[in-house]
Formats: sequence, structure tokens, C-alpha cells
Amino acid sequence: MADAQEIVDRFYVQHGPCCAGCDWWHRFNSLAGECHRSAPVAGRERIGMLGISYSSLPLAAGHTLTTREHHCGEFKDGFDWSALPAHYLRRIGWTTRTAPQASEVNDGAASLNSGAAKDD
Repeated sequence: MADAQEIVDRFYVQHGPCCAGCDWWHRFNSLAGECHRSAPVAGRERIGMLGISYSSLPLAAGHTLTTREHHCGEFKDGFDWSALPAHYLRRIGWTTRTAPQASEVNDGAASLNSGAAKDD
């Protein structure tokens, strides 16, 4: 069975630029994570992007929580996908046509995830 990072990488390859493939995004699991692009916010503001409007538990301040499919104007992918093993790239559906062009890597255009080589 695929681990959470492989699921996120596969989602990114299939759907293009989104939180799942963003350098700023730190996943909690295969569906949600937090965006480290901006400063921490109050606890009640962290959960808004998840569609949650109320929590009976107190929430600590932290980074905004988002789902993997969210896409904003701050998307960034600077990861060198060619450094990953060929068998892993095949499993997630990566092909040379889905690889980012040099001019697209840092400008928010279509590219691929930085999370595969990160340790949790």
C-alpha cells in the first residue's frame, strides 16, 4: 500500500499545481496540511480553509490548514524530480511531459511536488 507521501505526489502529478505539490505545504496526512508561506494565525483562523466554522476544542495559533487540492497564487515547486528513483516516478505517474520546464519551476506554473524527498 502507498504511504501518505506517495498518495500526495500522485495527486499532484494528476492534478497539477496545488498544495499537494507546493514547497510551502507541510502535510499532516494525505488530505490536509499547513501552509508555511505566511505567518501563523489565530487558532480559529487556521481551520477556515478546511470549511470548519466552529470547534468545541480550543485551537492553538499556527499556520493555515488547507486541503491538498487548494491552489493559491503563492505556489512554488523547486524540487528536482529527476533525482527520485525511476520506479517511484513511474508509480506516481510522472512522465517527462509532466515535468516542469526550467522557466516554470519557481513562478507558480505547472510543475511537480517537493514533498517526496522530505522527511516528516
